[in-house]
Amino acid sequence: MKTKHSKLISITITLIIVMLSCSSPESNVIKNDKSKVKAINNEANVPEVDSLFAKEFELNTEENIGEDIQLFKLDKEKSLVTWFCVTHTGYVKFKSGQLSMLDNKIVSGEFEIVMDSIRDTDIDYDLMRIVLENTLKSDSFFNVNAHPISKIGLTHLKKLGSNKYLFGGNLQINGINNRIRFQAQIIQNDTSILVLTDRFYIDRTKWGVTIYSRNFEQTDDSFLFTDSVSMKVTAVLNRIN
Repeated sequence: MKTKHSKLISITITLIIVMLSCSSPESNVIKNDKSKVKAINNEANVPEVDSLFAKEFELNTEENIGEDIQLFKLDKEKSLVTWFCVTHTGYVKFKSGQLSMLDNKIVSGEFEIVMDSIRDTDIDYDLMRIVLENTLKSDSFFNVNAHPISKIGLTHLKKLGSNKYLFGGNLQINGINNRIRFQAQIIQNDTSILVLTDRFYIDRTKWGVTIYSRNFEQTDDSFLFTDSVSMKVTAVLNRIN
């Protein structure tokens, strides 16, 4: 019995190590907003959101509210948040989402993510995959029992090209809000919108996921890993008014 238990612990530790062994590119976190942990920011001179977006690029202004607003509701079956690490990838599903448009311009956007839906898609061995998924749902990581829903709220938008945009917004995970930015392609017609973000990166420790982080753990270097996690979003929305 002890041997089986030891093997399960060994599998769990191995999966955690592989999962967190991500590349460490430039962070896309803009600002830590009342984080519950005091993470060390390894990126020097991270710009504030207001230095990225002028006031005219701010969403949800009073003049944007009116009867002419077009509402687009998220199609949950066709939309995903995909996460990436060096050797593993997976997804989490949306609970809901909505974009508001005025004169073919996005004026607001809110999305909710079901954290209990987190899945790995590259491990063929069921036991290893389930152990990894349950570990990610545990209170050492995303604590889905206490914080079942994560949220993305768009606050700023800047057009970069014909269909390319730079977004700024808030990402809430584990009940912690931080500012993020990302680029996305927007393809739209009168009845639907397709949002395809570029791959972007966040610092997991800013959302309370500090396990095996160099800035928080006092242990051998072989058990310490990068704080960066990457993801991309595919969102399909259909007009409802």
